[in-house]
Amino acid sequence: MERVIVMAKVRIQVDILSDGVSALMRSQGIASAVDSAAKRIERAAGPEFHAKPAQVVGDRVMALVVPVGYRGRYVEATEKRLSKAVTACRS
Repeated sequence: MERVIVMAKVRIQVDILSDGVSALMRSQGIASAVDSAAKRIERAAGPEFHAKPAQVVGDRVMALVVPVGYRGRYVEATEKRLSKAVTACRS
């Protein structure tokens, strides 16, 4: 007798409603980690891109890596260098 096991794809979303978790997500330690990740992406993307410092947006810390001027926008549009850097630097 052959047994067939069927596994279903399940997506679970957990919302944590806690002041402690909210404070942690806005902490200096998280901001430093976000800054570090943005700098890694900036280095991988090249001199046409600049990492802006992390700041609290809503309930968490966020940093941006943006194109510098026309050249940065052109490089991203034609080579997708920033998009590739983000993918390569995921941790």
